Amino acid sequence: MDRRYEPRFPANRPVRVRVLSGAEGFLAATLCEVSGSGLRLLTDRPLPVGGTVEIEDGDLTWLGEVCYCNAQRDGFASGIRVEHRLTLTEDLLRLARQLRLEQGVAAEKQTD
Repeated sequence: MDRRYEPRFPANRPVRVRVLSGAEGFLAATLCEVSGSGLRLLTDRPLPVGGTVEIEDGDLTWLGEVCYCNAQRDGFASGIRVEHRLTLTEDLLRLARQLRLEQGVAAEKQTD
């Protein structure tokens, strides 16, 4: 009996994943399945269960928690519970850069 609450859709495309609590950068991963509230990824290295991750897929970024990570023949399969979805990543990055620039200018004026 399948106890899933939502349908899952197959996907087979490369994405990048980063553990937010780690010092490492992005890892290459394969997005295997997508549902309304979760993802399944395949990576070369294990992801920490309970860890928060950022997954980049073009202009879409997911933030979520690693629910499980199981060793497989071809790597590690991880289930991610998605907490947030961000779209138009380039626009968000541009806005963040602009805010940092403005904050830097404001901080310089305060020290003058």
